[in-house]
Order: sequence, then structure tokens, then C-alpha cells
Amino acid sequence: MFIKEKQLLVEQKNIVNNKLSLLSQNFIKTLAYYDIFNYPLTREEIFYNSFTNGDSKETVFDEIDNLVDLGIIYHHNGYYLLYNNGQYVPRRITGNKRAERKLKIAKCFSNIIAKFPYVRAVLVSGSLSKGYMDEDADIDFFVITEPNRLWISRFLLMVFKKIFLLNSKKNFCINYYITTNNLEIEDKNIFIAIEFASLLPTYGSDIYDKLYSSNQWIKNYVPNYPVRETKDIKKFRPCLLQKIIEPLLANKLGCNLDDFFMNLFYKYDKKRYSDYDEKSFASSFKIRKNISTHHPDSFQNKVLHALEQKILNLQGEHNILLN
Repeated sequence: MFIKEKQLLVEQKNIVNNKLSLLSQNFIKTLAYYDIFNYPLTREEIFYNSFTNGDSKETVFDEIDNLVDLGIIYHHNGYYLLYNNGQYVPRRITGNKRAERKLKIAKCFSNIIAKFPYVRAVLVSGSLSKGYMDEDADIDFFVITEPNRLWISRFLLMVFKKIFLLNSKKNFCINYYITTNNLEIEDKNIFIAIEFASLLPTYGSDIYDKLYSSNQWIKNYVPNYPVRETKDIKKFRPCLLQKIIEPLLANKLGCNLDDFFMNLFYKYDKKRYSDYDEKSFASSFKIRKNISTHHPDSFQNKVLHALEQKILNLQGEHNILLN
């Protein structure tokens, strides 16, 4: 009798799992995304990192509790995980505290970056923008520049890093540049949506507002992610160095110099990463007048592939469908 009851419970669970609501499926996929980084989420974070189609927080929280009851996700001290591995919770808490300290350093370097010619806005990106830092992680920045002067700006910032920081990227890693006339992000997927939504503006609040309004597509992925508060962030105002240098290059010489540095970076990267085929190079480096990205490890593609594989594994483990 006991065996039959147990079999009935298993069958009922399989039926429920196969009929999970789209909301529950989205939560599982959100946890799967962050599981790639071994990062448990609070239920509030699940809410604003998921596509909920207008559902209230109360509905969301009830759905999360239901997934815990079904044994599909796990709960440890206010955090939710795909697997019953509580060691990631103290790891996260430690990383959150480290991020609080690192953010002070990031703001100091942001003030330095903001004073370079043609820089119009500075934002913290990467894991720090999400409030977490591993011990060996770099501080990443996202920089917005004046049109047709991106490469001059990038060259000067690179020289500063090489000379004054001994080429260390520990506290000074700028891997994404765009211009004020090219604010819409080209790649549109869950990775970019979360990376963009979590950007933390530290300078140029007026430019950040334009950046955010130019990328409303992220609401197709994370409609609840809160826009960053900017009331304490300075708007762009040209500093003395910018007032001196920028007028000197407001001519054909400045345009030619920008083209020269763009070609210089292109040739350097092509030579350094000569083993990349054209497709791999194009996905790792964007080298154009209005954009510069530098991701030689193709991190975005690795994360998206890992997410796809993780979702397939979860479907098999729990006998569920994740659309």
C-alpha cells in the first residue's frame, strides 16, 4: 500500500511539473542563469530578474514558494537556489560585503576617468554593478564618449593605465565604449539585458538617462529591473582639462587622429589574436567609430551556451518543459 501511494505521489509530481506555469518556468530559468555564477537569489531578486508579464510581487512570491514545495528549487536563509547547496549563501554574503568596499575604489577611479578628454559618462559594470565581487575580480567600467572621439579617449585612458597603474586592470578595466549618438546596445539577449540593466552610473546622470531610454528593449527580458537612482550622480560638466584639449582637436586633425587610433587598435588586436577566425574575432571585438568592445574570452557566448545546456539538463532532471 505504501509503495502504491509513493508511486502515485511521484506521478502527481510529474504531472504538475509538466504543467508548470510560464511564470514558474521563467523563475527556474532565472535561477539557472545565476547558477552559472554560483549565485543564489533572494525572492525580490528573482522578481526583478524575471519576465513576469505584469504579475504582482505577491503572485510571484507564491509561485516561488510553490516551486520550493515541489522540490524543484531550494531555500536557504532567505536565498533560493536550483540545487540544495547551502555553501553558496555564505560565499555570496562575503562577496556582497567585499563589493561594498570595492565600490568606494570604483568611484574614485570613475572620477579620474570622467576627467579625460571626450568622456561624457562613466558606469560601473560587471559583477560589481550587481553588488558582488570575488577576491580576484577586476573592477569593470562602461564609458560613453563624444562622437568621433572615442578612440582618442580610449588611447589616452590606455596610456594612463600603462604608465600610472603599471598596466594593471585590477581597479581599472574598461572593456566597453560607446558614443552619445550610438546609445542603443546592438546585441539583444538575456546576458546583455541583465548586464545593461545592472549598470551603475557614477558620472554623467543626464547621459545615463538617455542611455536607459534608448534601450527599452531590455523590458522584454527584465521588465521589473529598477532603473538606477541618479539624484546624487553628477551630470556631465566639462572639466578644465577637457575645456583646454577638446577645442584644440575640434577639427580635421582630431578626426584623423581618432581614425588613426582606431586602426592602430584594430591592427594590434588582429595581430595579438591571429588565431581567431573572422566570426570569433567579430563577436569578441567591436572596433568601429561609435563602439569599442574588448572580450577576448567570448564570455557572453560561453554564458549563453552554459544557460542553454543547464536548461536542457533541468528539463531532464525534473521532467519539466521550459519554453
